Amino acid sequence: MPWLQRRRGSGLKGLTQVDLASAQDWFRTRQPIASCTAFKLAGFLRERDLIPEGRPAPVPISERVLMAHSLYLRDVRGLAPTTVTLNCKQLRFFLRFLNYDERPSIISTLQMDQIDAFLRKAAETNNRSSLAHMVSCLRGFLRHQHAQGILKRPLYQQIDTPRTYRLEQLPRARPWKQIVALLRSIDQSQPDGLRDFTMLYFVARYGLRRRELVQLTLDHIDWQNGTLQVPQSKTRQTLQLPLTDEAGAVLIHYLKSRRPSGTHRELFLRALAPTGALSSSSVSIILRKRIRLSGLELPPFGAHVLRHSLAVHLLRRGVPMNHIGNVLGHRDCESTSIYLRLAVDDLRKVGLPIPEKSRPFPLNLKRWKQKLSKVRFKTVESLSAKTGFRSFQASAIRTYLANRRALGRRFTLEEQHLRRWDDFLQRHYCKTRGIRSQMFHHWAQSMPCANPNSGRERLRIVRNFLLFYARSHPKTYVPDLATLPKPCPHALPRLVSPVEMGRILATAKQLPPSHLSPLRGQTIHLALILLFCCGLRRGELLRMRLRDFDPIQNVLRVEKTKFHKSRLIPLHASVARELKNYLILRRCRRLASDGPLIWSYPRQPAVDAHYWAQTLTSRWQHLCMVCGVIDKRGRPPRIHDLRHSFAVAALHRWYRQGVEVQAKLPHLATYLGHASTAYTHHYLHLTPDLREAASQRFHQHAPDIFGRGGDK
Repeated sequence: MPWLQRRRGSGLKGLTQVDLASAQDWFRTRQPIASCTAFKLAGFLRERDLIPEGRPAPVPISERVLMAHSLYLRDVRGLAPTTVTLNCKQLRFFLRFLNYDERPSIISTLQMDQIDAFLRKAAETNNRSSLAHMVSCLRGFLRHQHAQGILKRPLYQQIDTPRTYRLEQLPRARPWKQIVALLRSIDQSQPDGLRDFTMLYFVARYGLRRRELVQLTLDHIDWQNGTLQVPQSKTRQTLQLPLTDEAGAVLIHYLKSRRPSGTHRELFLRALAPTGALSSSSVSIILRKRIRLSGLELPPFGAHVLRHSLAVHLLRRGVPMNHIGNVLGHRDCESTSIYLRLAVDDLRKVGLPIPEKSRPFPLNLKRWKQKLSKVRFKTVESLSAKTGFRSFQASAIRTYLANRRALGRRFTLEEQHLRRWDDFLQRHYCKTRGIRSQMFHHWAQSMPCANPNSGRERLRIVRNFLLFYARSHPKTYVPDLATLPKPCPHALPRLVSPVEMGRILATAKQLPPSHLSPLRGQTIHLALILLFCCGLRRGELLRMRLRDFDPIQNVLRVEKTKFHKSRLIPLHASVARELKNYLILRRCRRLASDGPLIWSYPRQPAVDAHYWAQTLTSRWQHLCMVCGVIDKRGRPPRIHDLRHSFAVAALHRWYRQGVEVQAKLPHLATYLGHASTAYTHHYLHLTPDLREAASQRFHQHAPDIFGRGGDK
């Protein structure tokens, strides 16, 4: 009421329905309860005809543009109404950012700088997924404006999208026992208890989405054939599911006991007046309420978690992936493959056991670093990270880096090479204001590199920046990709066999302690075990903390590693036992309970004192030199070669066990954190042992050809 008084300026005399609608819109995001109050009050006064409707406020120009665009999305592109509403909501922020109501002609003169500024502003309050959807809506709007002739340039082709990766996050599934306990805790004797139990039962039993559940009607139940017809709003198809005896009994009990009688055909109705259909958000509200009243130690979660829990429950009971996809209503098995990441029991068979330890080697190799064969690298001059950009492209470089980081990219290496490019322009072309071909080739010749791949990467980084710079400076020279150095194959890794790893682990325990690292031998020993037996990356291991280890299920959790991915790594029994023994030694030192898993300095237990990457690599090289694990050049293998060795050892073990290797490759890809088996093939190398195992497998499948001889 005070807001209405301030808005009208003359008290509440002459209040209209338009004023209440304005109050509802203003309080919608600020105070939802006040917005609902305005809505109910408007309906109460309209039924009794106590206040006039009033003259509606003029529709802003931006809203008229959005209405026309929504008709285009609905009639021409065929988008769903909810998708059209969400797209217009995103575009409303864009038009408000441009101040479109005061400058309607701004679309015809729109520039990429304005679009980039809007995306940088939107990145402050949106994650990468939301920003990607906003970019998609913006591209569609600008494409429509360009097709109508309002936008002169096809700017929609130049908008960069945030980088999102498939299977980034783990589904938040809960154990099936907890879901059953939650359903049993609902008091069905309460007026709304039986309704809530029936709703959550169908979500958990059939994996229904919220909107699919609230749109179910009495007509969707086929009692004669024992089926349930579920109209899917996402795929616009009708999913036919079997109505089991248990589900039918639950539904009959609800219909006879608690469902209100009336003209509404919806299956689930509101418990409070006025009676009507539930909204999709009501399902999550009811679920959180039942979690709070259950007395179980469950965190609050949404209704979609029940869908994930059902999929994982079926997967662990041996139901094929295609059958799970049919139950969930997926069109493609790729949509269902996300639940394979939670099949802990299947993934546990991928991890390797600790290699058998052999006789340790004496750690008496002095000056071992001097015995390494020298590998010459062409280096470039280093620039200070604090050095600012000084060339005529300085402002454009800063804008380019800000835009890419707003879209979710880190751009650490790119910034280093752009600093060298900026320094080159400042030293050699300080009076020039344009980029010509000879300038780029001059810079390429002044940047020596160790191999063609590194040189190609540096040139590609600068080329991408020149593409960005050419949007506002069309005469800028942009080199052709065909003129860049041809990429060469990567060097083959030096694989470490389980026998060699056993010698290294036995020698690692002989590392002497120091005042800074009293558990040096045990720490290096555990780190090498996790790298070899789990195929971890070095950075993943060093960033891992104690809370990432589940001692009950013997599972490690990797959070937001390369490509922003998270995954679960079930440990072999021997690896889990070794890790628990190491943690017992850690507790004796009274360290922080949430410290790094690979611990370094005891003097600072509360500080993030994890092992340095250079220190771990140096210890690894020392142990390899002592044990004689070197390559043809006399150098120890890279620490990343342990990841290659893990993949090859897992493949060789499956050949020995006689299992179908092709069926196991998806499990190996999931264990390594790959989105597809195509990335896993990079780690599968044909060793003599694998060649012999594959040859024997081929002979087993074709015995007649080799048994009878070539004359027959």
